[in-house]
Amino acid sequence: MLLRILLGLCLLGSTQAIFAANNLNLPSLGDHSSGIISLEQERTLGQHFLRSLRAGAPLVDDPILQEYLELLIYRLASHSQLQDRRLDLVIINNKTLNAFAAPGGIVGVNLGLFLTGESEAEISAILTHELAHVSQRHFARRTEASKKAGLANIAGLLAGLILIATSAGDAGMAAITTSQAVTQSEMLRYSRSREAEADRVGIDTLVEADLDPRAMAYMFERLNRSNRINGIDIPEFLLTHPVTKDRIADSYAQTEKLPVKIYPKNLDFHLMRARVQVMTADSQVKALLRMKDLLNSGDSTIRTAARYGLALAQIEAGQLDNSLQNILRLQNEHPNKIAFTLAEAELHIKAERYDSAIGVLEQALKISPNNYPLGMAYAETLMNNREASKSVDVLLTLTQARPNDAYVWYLLAEAYGLARDIVGVHQARAEYFVLVGNFDQAIKQLGFATTLVRDNFQENARIQHRIEEIAELLSETRKS
Repeated sequence: MLLRILLGLCLLGSTQAIFAANNLNLPSLGDHSSGIISLEQERTLGQHFLRSLRAGAPLVDDPILQEYLELLIYRLASHSQLQDRRLDLVIINNKTLNAFAAPGGIVGVNLGLFLTGESEAEISAILTHELAHVSQRHFARRTEASKKAGLANIAGLLAGLILIATSAGDAGMAAITTSQAVTQSEMLRYSRSREAEADRVGIDTLVEADLDPRAMAYMFERLNRSNRINGIDIPEFLLTHPVTKDRIADSYAQTEKLPVKIYPKNLDFHLMRARVQVMTADSQVKALLRMKDLLNSGDSTIRTAARYGLALAQIEAGQLDNSLQNILRLQNEHPNKIAFTLAEAELHIKAERYDSAIGVLEQALKISPNNYPLGMAYAETLMNNREASKSVDVLLTLTQARPNDAYVWYLLAEAYGLARDIVGVHQARAEYFVLVGNFDQAIKQLGFATTLVRDNFQENARIQHRIEEIAELLSETRKS
């Protein structure tokens, strides 16, 4: 449990981050590049945390939003100083602004990042900052420094900070306040140096990725204003990344000599932003009013995104005819845009016109074969249309492309169940449980499967081999 808490904490780049690593049962430490921990050990730690996060955090399963963020993060990583670019993304269902990148390539994004950031460059600024914490080995360097700290009450401090990653922050902050082991001034100075370094490296990554480098300062200014306006309701990101006037000035200073460019608005970002605004709206009425208001924008990209958001809100509100009119208009202006295709399919599903939805998705998949969000929508629609065997085939293909996607395995287990393939159900459930860190349950599921394939030597041997692999993972986890 302490290891899992430690892993969660390292994601936050906090002012009170990783302490007393030598008191935890971590892997052997001694890599020469960091003085403490190797990249492969960081990867192992990150995977431990990822499984805990999947098991306990309120995650969002939204394939089109997932794909957009994955593509953006891969793009940023390709221009970053990351040595190990194996990345895993989780989206957290939380309206407060927060994002984190953990050692081992674990990236977490709150929905609130889209509600605060007003451009792709602005959300990228937060992401490049977090990736910089990883590329600059701040976890390893923090761990090295912590060996000299002699801190007590570490479990309470770590537990508080992991809560911040997955909740509104109040419970986590209360836990932190009860842990008095840290000299605040010392840790604040240490944190500021790391934060400044992450800002500088993050801005360099924005430049390399051809995104507006001044977006870092713009985002910090917006956070600072929000902090002053909200008072006690501090944006979650500021709990672990305090923004000061000096920090804003430094961000501007770093870009002062760079040429001023006009960066066009990114339609995909604004579509996803509208999607999140509808997803997180307090009511259907508020979502409809918000999107209708944005339709009056003088910017064509904002208007397009608003029409898309309005179409989604109308589907939720059951205003299907009005939604279809908006979707058809969007498709006419932007043919073959996957977001609009999915909206049309969603409309047909809402109306229980599954054949129509399947037709729309099959046509789109001819143009974009093996596309993740299209494939997931297709698989779910096939299940709704009592074509579970076809759904299994689609999902099996997706598991090959995305073997670490817990949502795909979860859906595959459902499809196997509808197809009455009980062995398949147990195997898919086992892979899902592995990804959420429940190794005991994964082994149990495969045990059920072996009793059903006793007469199939080859299949039985394959399942037994998988049980042995999972048992080894379980053993490693218990040792740590």
